[in-house]
Amino acid sequence: MIISGELLKRIRDADRKYEKTNVRDFSLPRYNPKTHYLKLTRSKYFNALVVLRHYTKIASDYYFNVKEGAMCIDLFMLTPSISSPMGPGSDSKVIPVKFGRYTTNLVDSSQFGFEPLLLNGINKVYCYLPSMRGEKPDKRHLNQFFHCESEIKGTLEDIIPVVEGYVRTLAETFLTMPCVLERISSDPKRSKEGLRNLLKTKHFPAVTFDVAVDLLINNGEKKLVHFTPFGRDITSGGEIALAELLGFKTPFWIKYYDRDRVPFYQKPYPKNKEKTINADLIFPALTKHSFGGEIVGCGQRQDDSREMVDSLKRQKIDRTPYEWYINLRKLPAYRTTSGFGLGIERFIAWSLCRDDIKDGILYPRLKNIKTYP
Repeated sequence: MIISGELLKRIRDADRKYEKTNVRDFSLPRYNPKTHYLKLTRSKYFNALVVLRHYTKIASDYYFNVKEGAMCIDLFMLTPSISSPMGPGSDSKVIPVKFGRYTTNLVDSSQFGFEPLLLNGINKVYCYLPSMRGEKPDKRHLNQFFHCESEIKGTLEDIIPVVEGYVRTLAETFLTMPCVLERISSDPKRSKEGLRNLLKTKHFPAVTFDVAVDLLINNGEKKLVHFTPFGRDITSGGEIALAELLGFKTPFWIKYYDRDRVPFYQKPYPKNKEKTINADLIFPALTKHSFGGEIVGCGQRQDDSREMVDSLKRQKIDRTPYEWYINLRKLPAYRTTSGFGLGIERFIAWSLCRDDIKDGILYPRLKNIKTYP
């Protein structure tokens, strides 16, 4: 068991309330932005989702505090320096905000807030906060979603076990709520099977990005690879197809992506400077039509200011907003760091065999759609 003691008892007690209830209608209401707030007042699906999300947050704090000894960091929600919508391969967009005399941005990731703090004698930090992005929403993207992110002193190989331990902690938390899963999963049997597979696997398998691309192409799935002058991307459909081609029943890592399709702050791979030291954790869909693909993004940060400037030039990004970030590498206390972000709604949608991440959040915020409250 990863979770123990009082927390485990609290989760079990919360779940047993759903075992005893006489209510049988836990169906998910069809989303309507004009009436969604009314459905929140009476739908038993949302009642159970509140409980699931509550213990997702508590289990996250438990894992990072008790198991990893990480500090929880309170961060800003406005920033001039965006992080995730970086690199020509990004499908993200910033959300600009006029704040007094200046235009700033809503925070898309907490990474840039973490890194300076690790120079001050702290080894691990984390947060569980909203991130805001401006791209068109779809079944994989919300304009406001919750992110559990962490940054540590160390390399990619140091952060990967932290990710895997966190994923197993979430799996154990959900499996401790079988009655909730029975009521709000679209396929409870597959949900439990998928979550148990996470617990049974000590280390998730890995393939390189080049191997993954070749595997898709050699199996007639070239359309699932996006080719550009800056490099290649694998589509979300390609990620799901890879899980099927590889026969993996658990998440798996894709490592060492093309350098100019990922953010400039990822460290180039020493053996091939056209690759970076990064990895995405890909989840196989539990049913034919449920959510799958990338749920965790992970990487080792650039520790060489000259190499970082070169990446900015290669990607045609203005370095001005990042001078402070470049300067961090020149400080005597600087040490290599690595970090990751896990999309909470993506993990919930995957666990519940849902096909839309709106099904994993209480208040969807969708671009160009007026919502209440």
